[in-house]
Amino acid sequence: MIFVFFCNLNEIYRILMDFESQKRLQLQKVRINGYSLQYASDELRNDREIVLAAVTQDGMVLHYASDELQNDREIVLAAVMQNGWALNYALNELLNDREIVLAAVAQNGYALQYASNELRNDREVVLAAVAQNGYALQYASNELRNNRKIVLAAVTQDGYALDYALNELRNDREIVLAAVMQKGCALLYASNELRNDREIVLAAVTQDGYALKYASNELQNDISFVLKVAQIHSGIDITPHIKKFRVFNNPEFIREAIYLPNIKNVKIDKCRTISTYLPPAILDLLCGLI
Repeated sequence: MIFVFFCNLNEIYRILMDFESQKRLQLQKVRINGYSLQYASDELRNDREIVLAAVTQDGMVLHYASDELQNDREIVLAAVMQNGWALNYALNELLNDREIVLAAVAQNGYALQYASNELRNDREVVLAAVAQNGYALQYASNELRNNRKIVLAAVTQDGYALDYALNELRNDREIVLAAVMQKGCALLYASNELRNDREIVLAAVTQDGYALKYASNELQNDISFVLKVAQIHSGIDITPHIKKFRVFNNPEFIREAIYLPNIKNVKIDKCRTISTYLPPAILDLLCGLI
C-alpha cells in the first residue's frame, strides 16, 4: 500500500514537472512570437501568464485565448493597447467597457465598429477614433455623424470621411474646406451648392487636379476658372478625366491655354499628347498656333 502511494506521488510530481517545463517553453515562444499561442494546448491557452505575454507581443492573438481569458479585463486591455483590432475578439461584456474601447480606438480608429452601441454614441470615444482614422466616422452613431466637432476632426484626418457626414454638414463651408484641403476629391461628397463655390473648388483642385471633375458644370466650363486651374496643374495632366468639359472645345480657351508657362515645355510632343483628349478640329487649330 505504501509503495503504491509513493508511486502515485512520483507520477503526480512527474506530470507537474512536465507541465511546468511545457509552460516555460511556451512562455519563451509567445514572448518572441505571440502567434505561437495558436499551437499551444487548451490548458496553456487558458494560462493567464502565457496569454498575457502573448497578447502583449501581438494583440491579435487574443483570438486564440480561451473564452475565459477573452473575457479577462487585464488581458483584453493589454491586447487592444497593442492592436486595437483585437477588440473584435473580446467577449460582449467588455465591448461596453469604456476604458478598453477608448484604448482600442486610440490605437486603431476602425476598432470603433466592435464597440457597443452605447460607446459608439460616446463623444470622447468617437472623437478619439476619428482623430486616429477619419474613416471611423462611419461607425459612429447618427447623432455623432451630425456632430460638427467630430466631423471636422474626421475630415481633417482624412478628407474622404466627408462621405459619412450627414447631409447638413456636407453643406458646412468650414468642414468641406478642411476635407478638400486634405483630399481634393472629397469634393465629390460636398453639397451641390459648395461644388459650385469657387474658393472650395479651387482649394480642392489645388490639392488634386482631378477634383475638377466633381465641380459644378458651371465651374467646369468657366474659362477663367479652368485657366486658373491649368496654371496650378498642367492642363494636360487633368484633362484625361474631363473630356466632357465644353470649355476644351472653346477656341478662346485653347488660345489662352497654349501660352501657359507649364505647357510651353511640351514643345514638339505637344500635339501628340494633347490629341488624346481634344476633338480633331480644335487640335488642328492648336497645332496651327504652335
